[in-house]
Amino acid sequence: LRGIAGLEGSKEVFRSADFSFLCLLERREDPAADRLFFSDWGEAVERELGPAVRENPDWRQTIERLGLSYYFPCRTQGRLVAVLGLSRTAEGEILSEEDAALVETLAGYLAVAVENVGLLESLAAKAKQFEDLQQFSENILESINVGLLAVDLEDRVQAVNTPLELMLPLPFRQSQGMPLREVLPADLLAEYERCRDDAAVHTFHRYRARLENGQEKVLNVAIAPLLSKSCEWIGRLIIFDDVTDRVALESQLAQAEKLSSLGLLAAGVAHEVNTPLTVISTQAQMLAQQLPPGDQKAKVVEKIIRQTFRAAEIVNSLLNFSRTKGTALGPVDLNKVIAETLLLLEHPFQAAQIVVETHLEPGLPLVHGNADKLQQVFLNLFLNAKDAMPQGGQLRITTWTEQARVRIEVRDNGVGIAPEHLPRIYDPFFTTKGPGRGTGLGLAVSYGIVQEHSGKISAESRPGLGTRFELEFPALRKAVHA
Repeated sequence: LRGIAGLEGSKEVFRSADFSFLCLLERREDPAADRLFFSDWGEAVERELGPAVRENPDWRQTIERLGLSYYFPCRTQGRLVAVLGLSRTAEGEILSEEDAALVETLAGYLAVAVENVGLLESLAAKAKQFEDLQQFSENILESINVGLLAVDLEDRVQAVNTPLELMLPLPFRQSQGMPLREVLPADLLAEYERCRDDAAVHTFHRYRARLENGQEKVLNVAIAPLLSKSCEWIGRLIIFDDVTDRVALESQLAQAEKLSSLGLLAAGVAHEVNTPLTVISTQAQMLAQQLPPGDQKAKVVEKIIRQTFRAAEIVNSLLNFSRTKGTALGPVDLNKVIAETLLLLEHPFQAAQIVVETHLEPGLPLVHGNADKLQQVFLNLFLNAKDAMPQGGQLRITTWTEQARVRIEVRDNGVGIAPEHLPRIYDPFFTTKGPGRGTGLGLAVSYGIVQEHSGKISAESRPGLGTRFELEFPALRKAVHA
C-alpha cells in the first residue's frame, strides 16, 4: 500500500502501522471474495480475517486507524502488485455490487500502471547503469597514455581517444566514419595493409612521424584484432606509443658511454703519445736551426713541426674526456659567460660578416658549474656557426627560464647539417669540415661538459636553412635565509 490520499495523519499511520494483513489477499481461494470488506471493526474484522487477527492484534489496530471499508487487490499476470483502499460513500453507504465490480476493473488498470512505473524505474536504473559503465570505459580510454584508433572490418574509423590527437595533431575526431586511407600517412598505411588480414598482433618500432611544425616524433605502433565479447573479429585496433623521450634518452646514454670509453682510452694513451711527440717536435726544431737559410730541407722540417703541434692539440683535446672529475664548480651567470665569449669572437665575426643578435633574459637564474668549461661549450658552438656561414649570416642567441631550468638557444642561418649526419655530430672525430679545418672533437667535448653539468643539449637542422642548438641546465636554487 503506497499511499492513502486524504487520510489525516497518514505519515504517522504509515510509520507505526502493520500492513502485513494485506498479504492475505494473495492466498484467498474464493474469487467472489477477492477483496476485503469491513462493515464495522468488530465482527467484520473477525469474519474477514478469522483467527489470524486474534494472533496479531497490530492488524486490528491498523485497520481501525485507517478507517477504510474496502481493500481491492491490484493484480497483473496473476501477481499482486498493489492494494486499493476505499472508504464508504460520502453519505456513509457501502458500495453496490456494480460499483464494486467497476472498482475491481479499475484495480486491474491500476495494477498495470503500477507495474509500468516499476518497469520504467527499472529501465531508468539500467540505462543509468549502462551510461555509467560507458562513461567509465571512456574515462579509461582517455586516461591511458597511449593513442588508440579503432576501425571496423571495412577500415573505417570508428573511435579515437584524446591522447592520440595530442600525439599526432591530425583531424581524427572529424574523421570518424571515413576510410582509414584518408587519415593515416602513406607509409604508415602501407604497414597496416601489410598485416591487416592477419589475426596476430603486429608491432613495428621506431616509426618516425614528421609533424607540420617540423618536429619529429618516434612511435611504436601495434596493430591488433578488435574482438567482441563472443571473440568475433569486428575490426582492428591501432595502438600508438610515443617513445620520443625514451629514444632521446637512449641516444644520450649511448653517447655518454662512447665518451666514457674514449675517456678511458685517452687517459691510457695520451701520455704515451705525448712523449714521442715532444721528442719529435724538439728534434725537428733543433734540426731547423741547423739548416742554412733557403735550404729546401727546411720546408720539410717545418711541415714536421706543424704536424707535431697539430697532433699535440688532438691529444690535449682527448685528455679533456678523462678530466671530467675534480673540476671546481660554483654559481655561474650564463648571460655573463655568453657575453664574454662573444667579446672574444667580436673581431672574427666582423671579418666574416656575421651579425650577432642576442636576447638574454634579465635576471637569469644562476647555474651550478664551471665558467671556463661552459665558455668552451659556447665557444665551440659559436665557431661552428661561423664556419657554417662562409658568406656571412646571422647568429642569434636567446636565454630564458622555464620550469626551474635555464635554457639557451643558439641559432644560425647557415648551410645546415644533412639529416644522415645529424645523429653523429657528437661522435668523436666526426666532422663535415674540410681537411685541416677541424678535429671532430669540439661537439664531443661540449657534449661531455654539458653532461657533467647535469644538462642537456639537442640539435635541429635543415639543409640550407640553418641549425639550432638548445641547451638546458638546472637553475641554482637561492638559499633561504632565516
